[in-house]
Amino acid sequence: MSTAVAATQTHRRAYYIFIICAVLFGLGQFHRLSGAVTIPPVAAELGFAVDSLGFLAAALFFTSAVLQIPNGLLLDRFGARRVVPIYVGVAIFACILLAYATTYEEVLVARMLLGGGFSVTMMSSYVLFSKWFPADRFATIVSWLMAASSMGSILASYPLAFFIAEFGWRPAYLIIAAVTLIAVLAGAFIIRDVPPDYEVHDNQPKSLMQSIKGYSVVLFYPRFFFFLAMGFVAFGPSTTILGMWGGPFLETEYGLDGVERGQILFLMVVAIPVGALFFGPLDRVFKSRKKIVLAAVTAEVVVFMILGFYEELPLWAVCVLFVVIAFLQQHYVVLAAQCRASFPDYLVGRANSTLNLTSILGVGFMQSLFGWGLLYSPTSGYQISFLTIAGLLVVAMVFYMGFRENTGSTS
Repeated sequence: MSTAVAATQTHRRAYYIFIICAVLFGLGQFHRLSGAVTIPPVAAELGFAVDSLGFLAAALFFTSAVLQIPNGLLLDRFGARRVVPIYVGVAIFACILLAYATTYEEVLVARMLLGGGFSVTMMSSYVLFSKWFPADRFATIVSWLMAASSMGSILASYPLAFFIAEFGWRPAYLIIAAVTLIAVLAGAFIIRDVPPDYEVHDNQPKSLMQSIKGYSVVLFYPRFFFFLAMGFVAFGPSTTILGMWGGPFLETEYGLDGVERGQILFLMVVAIPVGALFFGPLDRVFKSRKKIVLAAVTAEVVVFMILGFYEELPLWAVCVLFVVIAFLQQHYVVLAAQCRASFPDYLVGRANSTLNLTSILGVGFMQSLFGWGLLYSPTSGYQISFLTIAGLLVVAMVFYMGFRENTGSTS
C-alpha cells in the first residue's frame, strides 16, 4: 500500500472516529441538559416533592464526577475502544430503567447510571483526538466536537418538550436507548485507539498500577490546583440553568408552560455550537489562552450580577442573558486545550479527566445550590443563587491567575 493511500485511509478513519465521538458525546449532553424538560413531568406523574428535584438533577453529575479519575486511568491503560462500549452499555440499561420507573428510588438510580454510563464520552474523545489529530489543532477539533454534539442539546430542549407533551416522557427514553445502542455498535467497528503509524511513548502505562502512579505527575504539576479552580466553575453556570433550574425559574417567575420554557432553552442550546466555533479558533489566534478564558468569565460575572440584582427583568432580557451565558460557557474548549498543552499524550486521559472531574463537581454543586437557595428563601432564592454563582466565578478567576500558562503544545 502506498504512503498516500495509507494517509488517506488514516484521515478517513479519523473523520469517522470524530463522528462517533460527537454522536456519543451528544447523547450524553442530551441527558445532562434534559433535566429541565424531563424532571418536572416525571416528578408530577410520580408525585415527587419540589425540594427533591435539585438532588435528583445533581445525582447524574455527581456520579459522573466520581468516575472521572477511574475513567482517566482506564482510558490511558486500555484505550477508548474497549472502555467506551462497557460504559455506554450501562447507560442504555439506565434509559430502559427510567422509561419504566415508578418510584423516586428507581428514577434516582437511573439518573446515577446515566451519569456513570456517559461519564466517559468526553474524555474518550479527548484521548482519541490527542492521537488522531495534530496537537496544535486540539482546541479546534474540540470546538467542532462541542458544535456537532450540540444536536443532543438541541433535542433536549424544545423538541423534547414537544415530544413529551404529545407522547409522554417514557417513550422518549426508549427511543434514546435504541439510538444509543446503534451508535455504540457502530463505534465498536470504527474506533481504533491509535493510527497505524503512531509511536507509543515509552511511558505509556502497561499496567493499571503504572497508570495509577502516573497520576502523581498530574496532581503535582506546578500550580495545577489553581487551574482546576477555573475548571470547577467552567460548566456549572450554564449547565445548571439549561439542565435543570432554567425551566422551574421560567415557570415560577414568568408563568411559562412546558413548551414555552422549551423554546427559550432551545435558544440557549443554539448558542452552544456558535460559542464553540467562536472560541475554538481563538486558541490559534491569540498567544495567551488564559486571557481568553478570563475575558469570557468576566463577562459571565456581569451577566449573573444582572440576573441577581434585578428581580423584575422583562422576559426578553432574561432570554438574552441566558443565551449569552450558554455562549460564554464554550470557553471551556480553550481551557481543555490549555490542559492538553501542559501534558504529554500518555497523560492526556488522566490530566483532562481531572479537569473534567472538577467541572462536573461544579455542575453538581451549582445544581444543588439553587435548591438550597429556594429552601432558604422561596421568594428570592433564584436571585441569591445567581449572585452566589457570580461570587464563585470571581473567586475562581483569582486562583486561576496564579496558574503558569504553557502556550505551546506537548507531545
